[in-house]
Amino acid sequence: MIEVFNAISNIAITIEKDVFQSCTDFLDTTKSDEAIHQDVYEHCRRVIESEFEKVKSVKGAMGKDKKQLCTINNNGKYLVSYVAVDNIELLDVDFALGSMFAIYENEFNAQSLKASIYITYGPTFQIVFASKSEGVKFFSYKHGELIQKESFELTNKGKINSTAGIQSQWSSKHKALIQSFFDEGYRLRFSDSLTLDTHQILFKKGGIYSSPATTSNPDGILELIFEAYPIAFIMELVNGEAIDGERRILDIECTEFHQKTPIYFGSKYEIQHVKEFLK
Repeated sequence: MIEVFNAISNIAITIEKDVFQSCTDFLDTTKSDEAIHQDVYEHCRRVIESEFEKVKSVKGAMGKDKKQLCTINNNGKYLVSYVAVDNIELLDVDFALGSMFAIYENEFNAQSLKASIYITYGPTFQIVFASKSEGVKFFSYKHGELIQKESFELTNKGKINSTAGIQSQWSSKHKALIQSFFDEGYRLRFSDSLTLDTHQILFKKGGIYSSPATTSNPDGILELIFEAYPIAFIMELVNGEAIDGERRILDIECTEFHQKTPIYFGSKYEIQHVKEFLK
């Protein structure tokens, strides 16, 4: 696993330098925003896959955008799912973004998930690494050197209310739930970047993130193997919880690569509140 972590650290350094320190290299006034975003994504994908090609224990890697398994080493045991750039549309506004990785052993399901890692770029250039044996570790970069910081653990109750989805498409139960948090004095903090919203809840040691089922997306928008599983894995290791409104995320069986789910994650007090409102 240390080889996988080192590969992701190298990926972080390269993408931070190429995309977030030298983003003007990708800007071309003759191209559409969509074309520029595609160029950035393809660059990040190449960086990620080329770095994993050096790791003998990695059998294959698959990105959220294409969902094509890139076979690397038939004798390897780890399968890596990744989000190359989390919400690339925010790149134009010079916003910090992230990458997300989940390390599975032999197959993509919750029971095979061995580690979860995400990177935050830009002003907060950091890595969070989670495994059952090591817990959740936080690393920061200083002058190109990776430095381990304090570990995370959520308090029982937080103060952040981070909610996704179009309000007009929320269910009446979800609307009541969100209003109840505001009535308790929770602060709205939402960036529309899953890695950064997760990072914020970890750093503030509690709160609630919600991405509910809506009328246009009744199955939710987060994908199990690329986003929901790795985030739930982290949350449970820091004394938090992650559910789809009723079920524990890590109890949901994934039957297809693009399977999606609603998700609520954060401190135990908030998740209990979710269960009471959505029952």
